[in-house]
Amino acid sequence: MSGWDDPETAAYYEAFCRRHSRYNRANRELIRHARIALGMRVLDLGAGTGRTAEHALRCLGSDGRIVCVEPSAAMREAGMRRLADSRVAWSAAVPNAAGTFDVILCGASIWQMEPLAPTFPVLAGLLKPGGTLCFNIPALYLLEPDEPGGGSDPLLLTLPERLFAGSDRAFACQPMEPPTAAALSRRCIEEWLDAAGLRGESWSFRVRLTQKAYADWLKIPVLTDRMLAGLTPRERARRIDAALEAADRSSWKWERWKGWTAWKG
Repeated sequence: MSGWDDPETAAYYEAFCRRHSRYNRANRELIRHARIALGMRVLDLGAGTGRTAEHALRCLGSDGRIVCVEPSAAMREAGMRRLADSRVAWSAAVPNAAGTFDVILCGASIWQMEPLAPTFPVLAGLLKPGGTLCFNIPALYLLEPDEPGGGSDPLLLTLPERLFAGSDRAFACQPMEPPTAAALSRRCIEEWLDAAGLRGESWSFRVRLTQKAYADWLKIPVLTDRMLAGLTPRERARRIDAALEAADRSSWKWERWKGWTAWKG
């Protein structure tokens, strides 16, 4: 396995997005708070398979442009296949283009760019005066608990407990793809934005995450590399389905997301 840069990961990610609304809702909220206008030049960081860019294109009109930056070749190639639009350019690296972009988007991947303290000034440098940086992150990644939903398992704890039986419970039930460096927090993000000369405004929304959606999300191979190493993606999916059979399929929880819109002064 090679993290996000694996065709199987891209395939399972796309299968999840086709079946469930989690990332669709996250992208809609991101674009709404980014306040994109006709003709803008947009940079989409961690563009994945182009689903954030797809939402942004609806706001840009014929003269707008998006540069999608996705380091993973597998995800980038999937995005290029599914989002064939002359307004979109793809790149493996952030362009060296100071003061070029009206908006920088980062949908559900800002933690991949840690450490963020030095990253935010770099992003600020890419923005035009008055330009906008807009990103989102699941609240659990900020160590803020989700709200219980419904059913006998209203926090969806049964599935990871059964899937990772024999592992440390606290470790097994934490987010599968946590920040890679020191734990993030709302306070840290706001301090780093301020230090980068970005005037930030926070916002939030919540998604109804079902037991089935959670199971399908866990099938994205990179999310279980720590706990199910050595198993192929297909074997992991079979194990997840077996754990799902023992869980309450009617259960769901509220997954809360945090977002920031930050303007360059």
